Amino acid sequence: MNSGLGEQQLIKGRVLTRHALHKQGVLVLQYYIQTESGPIAVELFNQEHVCFVQSSDEARLFSCAGLTGIRPSPVALKSFNQAPVSALYCGDGRLMRTLIRAAKDLDIELFESDVKAEHRFLIERFIALDVEFYGQFVERSAENSFSSSSSHSLPQSQPLFVASRARLSTSTIKLNAISLDFECSFSGELYSVGLYGQTLEGGVYQKVIMVGQPEETEQDYIEWVSNEYELIIRLIEWFQEYDPDIIIGWSVVTFDLALLYRRAKYHGIALNIGRDNQPLGWKVEDKYRPETLSLPGRVVLDGIDWLKAAFYQFERYSLEFVSQALLDEGKAIHNVDNRMGEIKELFFNDKPALAHYNLTDCRLVWDIFEKTHLFDFAIERAKLTGLELGRVGASVAAFNNLYLPHLHRAGYVAPSKPVSDGIESPGGYVMDSVPGLYRHILVLDFKSLYPSIIRTFLIDPKGLVEGLNHGFSQQPSKTVPGFLGAQFSREKPILPMLIKNLSEQREQAKQNHDAPLSQAIKIIMNSLYGVLGSKGCVFHDARLASSITMRGHEIMKQTRRWIEAEGYEVIYGDTDSTFVWLGNDFEQAEVQQTGKALAQKVNQFWVDKLNSEFQLESFLELEFETHFEQFFMPTLRGSVEGSKKRYVGTKLNRLGQPELIFKGMEQVRSDWSPLARRVQYELYERLFQQQDVESYLRETVDKLTRGELNKELVFAKQLRRDLEEYTAKSAPHLKAARKLCDATGDPQYGKRGARVEYVMTLNGAEPVQHTTASMDYNYYLSRQLEPIAEPILSILKTTFSQVTTNQMSLI
Repeated sequence: MNSGLGEQQLIKGRVLTRHALHKQGVLVLQYYIQTESGPIAVELFNQEHVCFVQSSDEARLFSCAGLTGIRPSPVALKSFNQAPVSALYCGDGRLMRTLIRAAKDLDIELFESDVKAEHRFLIERFIALDVEFYGQFVERSAENSFSSSSSHSLPQSQPLFVASRARLSTSTIKLNAISLDFECSFSGELYSVGLYGQTLEGGVYQKVIMVGQPEETEQDYIEWVSNEYELIIRLIEWFQEYDPDIIIGWSVVTFDLALLYRRAKYHGIALNIGRDNQPLGWKVEDKYRPETLSLPGRVVLDGIDWLKAAFYQFERYSLEFVSQALLDEGKAIHNVDNRMGEIKELFFNDKPALAHYNLTDCRLVWDIFEKTHLFDFAIERAKLTGLELGRVGASVAAFNNLYLPHLHRAGYVAPSKPVSDGIESPGGYVMDSVPGLYRHILVLDFKSLYPSIIRTFLIDPKGLVEGLNHGFSQQPSKTVPGFLGAQFSREKPILPMLIKNLSEQREQAKQNHDAPLSQAIKIIMNSLYGVLGSKGCVFHDARLASSITMRGHEIMKQTRRWIEAEGYEVIYGDTDSTFVWLGNDFEQAEVQQTGKALAQKVNQFWVDKLNSEFQLESFLELEFETHFEQFFMPTLRGSVEGSKKRYVGTKLNRLGQPELIFKGMEQVRSDWSPLARRVQYELYERLFQQQDVESYLRETVDKLTRGELNKELVFAKQLRRDLEEYTAKSAPHLKAARKLCDATGDPQYGKRGARVEYVMTLNGAEPVQHTTASMDYNYYLSRQLEPIAEPILSILKTTFSQVTTNQMSLI
């Protein structure tokens, strides 16, 4: 990268952020990339926004005033109804919005008008994260510089590269990250900011910028500033010095960066913490969310959002709870529940301790990212989908990124809206269960069932359009039948090809023990059905989604028939899992052998059936997944019918020790009391070990009524919105929150995100901090213990009331 100014050359890097700008009257696409030699701003001039219109609608559309500057051009593409289309080009975003409004007023379809220019440029070239740009370095002109209203702004440090073309590349560039966290007062005034990361040499980087007079301390990472204003100024300078590619944190967008933005605005400081001295901003005023954040050249990853994106599940997503669960370590503070009060106390009386607390929060977030491989997961997801690095969710956008370039090469544009005729596809197949207590239950799972169905039966949006045309032309040999009248063309389907490529990449990732890549691919593959079944996707068509789910129903039913023909009983089935009872007299080695042989035999049945009936290659793969040594399928409450999606079983873990597995039971639900969950666990453990259940229940009820278990009666729930925004006011946690606000006079207890801890008393739900009445033990007996005990007691031919009559009469 040390070539002279103006010399043509190639640069390689990883795309951090994407922007569409208007300079000198033209559309400029701007990409910040990280290269081996450092960050570079890349710009492509004279670009255009693009959408499509049916050629037959073009003249009527252009009869509308105000569209001067839109350039139509015929292209070798057509719509899904086989009509030729024209491309519409313009270099002005406002003009493109005028075009969209005009088409809507005239009821004219525009195709792909929602695809942003900065994204389209990359996806049409199959560029996701890693890129090569060809062009030259230039001097920054006045138009290329970014002015600031702040006298504290710093000079530019990144070179500008003007590119003429781009192509997909590969890269192993390591991005530089920092974990950021603010501490503040109740009113939001900043006390300190913690910064934690790794140096290029692999060591630890740590800094706390603290408001206050310098103190003698062994903590050499503390940098003192005189007030909040100076803290913000110093942080802006720090961003220019350290220059991170990635910022991570816990609610880092909705809390930390939003707070920083508001405090900088209060002081009139231009918050220029982006690259090239560009400001942090929000695309929608006062909507401080990840999708509205604008921070050129830097990526922001929120720990909560990315754990959820990687399908980690926790009862609560507070930093304290997650760090205890994953790291066996929590916040460096005495009273987590009253941390705001303690933070204030530390700020005024022990600032070194506050700095330690602040930095510990940063480190915990960093360690969570490392432990769960979230950095690698985010990178691999961006490489696979073409989504911006740092964008969570967006499964529809990911589908479009993968599908559109192939669709265009096949001669089509995407539909303007989903097909909807009122017929919706059914969900996954759930079999009626056979309730009871069993030994030796096998669980046979179809590996990635829905992606396998898509690949096997050639289910594809383009394939549906062409398949129906073949059907109308009386050429059934060229199609594969679906459901609801669907026919899928056998000729070059796109979606099955994408599934094939993803499946092969996942197998390679498994062989390479690359867990983040394997997980990213799995999530993307499994999202493809959901996208086709979503009305938020323009490719949605009930015939597509139903041809997946209804085929899944057919596969599950046929698999059951084959298994039962082998002499075994199927007691339950759910979406892609079949539960097989072998009988009670099997040895462990025999069980394993039977499970594998049964799965292999069913797979061969499918190979033969699909080849003979459809002339299709089967990619359905049934696997022997789990052996439950003991298994309990409960009945529906108050019924003799078997339940669905609820069961308990014991299986051997990796150490050969039996462990209890709960599915859909109260044990795994956070809206049940700790007492109910503990008792449920103990009851099933005793049932499976053939220990006395009834005496244990009587003893527990006795302790409950004597008040010995009060600490286990506390419910906890987080407010998802501010208290006054709830329309239904009768929920117990809302009543408790309202009582606490009234009792303390502190409205913070009713704010979104507040954790409400309450118990049920004779006066109803009351907050733990302000209980005025006695415990309602009858509530805990009838609404907590009885529902979880009855399924087990029904097996033992008794009832909760019969077991606990004496104890309940004492209440």
